[in-house]
Amino acid sequence: MLSHTLLAQDVMLVSGTILDARSKKPLEDVTVSIEGTQTSTLTEISGQFQLSIANEGEYIVNVAVKDFITKRLPTDIENQDLELGTIYLERDISVEHTDNLITLTDSELLDDEVNSNSAALLQATRDVFLNRAAFDFGQAFFRVRGYDSQNGQVMINGIVMNKFFDGRPQWNNWGGLNDVTRNQQFQNGLEASDFTFGGILGNTNIDTRPSGLRPGTRLSASASNRTYAGRLMTTFNSGLQKNRWAYSVSASRRWAKQGHIDGTLYDALSLFGAVEYQFNANHSLNFTGIFASNRRGRSSAITEEVFELVGKKYNPYWGIQNGKIRNSRERKIAEPILMMNHFYESERLQLNTGIAYQLGTNARSRLGYYNAPNPDPSYYRYLPSYYINSSIGANFVNAQLAKEGFLNHPQLDWQNIYTANSGEKAAYVLYDDVSDDVQITMNMIGNWTMNSRLQVDFGLAHKSLVSDNYSMIDDLFGAD
Repeated sequence: MLSHTLLAQDVMLVSGTILDARSKKPLEDVTVSIEGTQTSTLTEISGQFQLSIANEGEYIVNVAVKDFITKRLPTDIENQDLELGTIYLERDISVEHTDNLITLTDSELLDDEVNSNSAALLQATRDVFLNRAAFDFGQAFFRVRGYDSQNGQVMINGIVMNKFFDGRPQWNNWGGLNDVTRNQQFQNGLEASDFTFGGILGNTNIDTRPSGLRPGTRLSASASNRTYAGRLMTTFNSGLQKNRWAYSVSASRRWAKQGHIDGTLYDALSLFGAVEYQFNANHSLNFTGIFASNRRGRSSAITEEVFELVGKKYNPYWGIQNGKIRNSRERKIAEPILMMNHFYESERLQLNTGIAYQLGTNARSRLGYYNAPNPDPSYYRYLPSYYINSSIGANFVNAQLAKEGFLNHPQLDWQNIYTANSGEKAAYVLYDDVSDDVQITMNMIGNWTMNSRLQVDFGLAHKSLVSDNYSMIDDLFGAD
């Protein structure tokens, strides 16, 4: 008697679709694996995946991809296929990624002159060369393709923040709010973008919606030996609550009696608040308010001669008055931003409609003098080279006297300025160049996905600016 036993083992399929929780777009090349086994696969361009499991049992499905929070899904696989449905992945914004690396020069932050040729600009890319150049060469020596920051766009919630009059973004308007502005999306160069046609140096969109920020409270303190000496920052994010509300608040304080360069004081206060309400899975409304007040002492470029005499930290703009450092050139910025956005997001269509209102003051102080000597101690006529390179021949005696005089009194002499103003007319005045702006921006951005290979981007924008520019006397130094 012969007997034969045939064993058949069914293969069960685990399938699903991976989408970006924010944009609702499919995620390609996401690694989906079964923990404790060699079974894994990558999602297709549509975000779909399929895994084959030979044995029944309890498993954990691991879903992982760079820049997103990994998900672990416990599953109980019986003798049938398992459809996991749609799996949403949240972006991991707990770490400041290198693809959002920002390097800015002091001139970019200070923006001392409207026509200043900034030495670097926003760099936010995964490009190996740009990342290494931005880190190794530093902020003062490398400028991508020689272009200025006006050749790139910076947006908050899809609204362009580049200034109307010079095209440059004013980073001081949201400086110090790292916790709530780190959720950024970047497009390099003239690549296609969901938010704008962009500039030749790309574009960055800062998303401030509270629902996209990790819930919790964060307190931080830091010390620096560059622009500011200390920083305190606190942030609270509620996350999306059951009642469909989400809110976020943040505050920071940065200060320095003087920074790395002598006489450069720093005093900044930044406040942020945002509230979002999600009507349903498709519609949400977001309100954002930003206030960043910044006061800082400026520094001057110096010649090689001055550098060799007094060193690289020298700054001729300041002097001692009543035992305290006083800088003659200060920058004061206070331009609060109020913003409202409506977001519509479906599988094929995304619409972002927004309006922003910004007002405030941007002031730069400077010394003016009339029928009086130049108060700048590094003025070329006060230096040794003026006498050595004289057209009538070198005068080494006067050159030595000029050197000794400069080394003995290298800083601005406030007492001499007050003495010179003791007469009827003011020989010196301290005045501010002031810009008072009121700006309203309205825009709409749309993305229509026709199929897996074709997307149509469209938009409409309007910007209105009323600007008052004037000079205002700040100090007459005792004169009438």
